[in-house]
Amino acid sequence: MLLNFVRLVLRQCPPLLGWTLGVIVFALLNSGFHHELWPHTPLARPVFITLLWAGLLTLPWLAARVAWRLADAVASFFWQTVWRLAAVAGYGGAVLSSAGGVVAMSFMWAEWISSH
Repeated sequence: MLLNFVRLVLRQCPPLLGWTLGVIVFALLNSGFHHELWPHTPLARPVFITLLWAGLLTLPWLAARVAWRLADAVASFFWQTVWRLAAVAGYGGAVLSSAGGVVAMSFMWAEWISSH
């Protein structure tokens, strides 16, 4: 039963999730090794941290989208309602996390620009 559910969830995942995870790994590797890879570019690390934040901020949106698509895939009215409510709550959380993330990134960039 659980394996069927996991298979259903993975079938509903949009292809954008793979791209998002790739961006997150790329940004993590580049920000982690910025001294070795970008020694003469002082703003490389802030750029890759911003790219990491952008990738992380898309995950709640994708999770809500998967929940909405799961509601379309199940047959029971009860589970459709549960997944729709989860999707609506996910979209609300995505809006809040995106707003907070944009504010945090703007403060980060203001600090980095003023210090360099």
